[in-house]
Amino acid sequence: MATINRILCPIDFSDFSRHALIRAGAIARAHGAGLTAFHVVQVQLPFAPVPLDTAAPTTYGLTPADLDFVRREVAEFTRQVVGDNVAVTCDVVEARVIHSEITAEASRVGADLIVIGTHGRAGFQRLLLGSVAERVLRTAPQPVLTVGAADPKPTAGSFARILCGIDFSPCSLAALDYAFALAGDPDAQVTVANVIEWMPVGYDPPVGLPTDITGYRLAAEAANRERLRKVIASVNTNNVRVEDLVTSGRAHHVLLRMARERNIDLIVLGIHGGNPLHRLMFGSTAEPVSRRSICPVLTVRAESPVNVAAA
Repeated sequence: MATINRILCPIDFSDFSRHALIRAGAIARAHGAGLTAFHVVQVQLPFAPVPLDTAAPTTYGLTPADLDFVRREVAEFTRQVVGDNVAVTCDVVEARVIHSEITAEASRVGADLIVIGTHGRAGFQRLLLGSVAERVLRTAPQPVLTVGAADPKPTAGSFARILCGIDFSPCSLAALDYAFALAGDPDAQVTVANVIEWMPVGYDPPVGLPTDITGYRLAAEAANRERLRKVIASVNTNNVRVEDLVTSGRAHHVLLRMARERNIDLIVLGIHGGNPLHRLMFGSTAEPVSRRSICPVLTVRAESPVNVAAA
């Protein structure tokens, strides 16, 4: 089963990062994990109004004294938000590209989980995760937990009602492992849902149209239900109650509706592949769910560096 030993939480002193840091501290406390609070000072290249070939070398960025001041500010911000009962380290770097430094820092500290704040979820803002958070989601090999300002239970270190979307891909099976690892509440329940997205009826050149559409779909749902139960039986459920569900529709619409109707505390999804195209399009289901969910969303790649505890 996946274990969480080190959490990385990028902060920028905003309310969004404060909410994420509260949740990161709670998860660290529940799992006995270390927490790294990380701040990137974005360096802007200076504007040179003279031709480049005649411009003198220009220094820019913070002085050592300035960096020490920022480190103290990060440490104080983190102490106020997290408290004293979590093993916290703080790090500050200068960089031009923030999201690249976040993923690099996650690798440097051996993070099992990145917890990052996102912008609000109302109106047009639900279309904008925030440029940094979205780029971390697209590029980080580590599991990423996005936390919005509307997170209903930011002080909880474990989750009582978890919804995990499964399409039987390696990334979704890795996500299922994390779903059970985070279900630490005594009354926790994990709903494992497989959503079948039917192809439009009437066009399948190689095979032709099935004569019994209803029978075909019922048989497919039954097959997926059996496959889903076998998958659940093969993983360590951590003695958590499990509900298996097979349904149909647009996957992100179905999952978001289920999350609202069941008061879900956490949605867990796999992100397909690690090639550049997949990273650019970080998931036809994961992307809209991450943008629109009120509760936190955990996205897991198949190649995520999962720590596995002995069963």
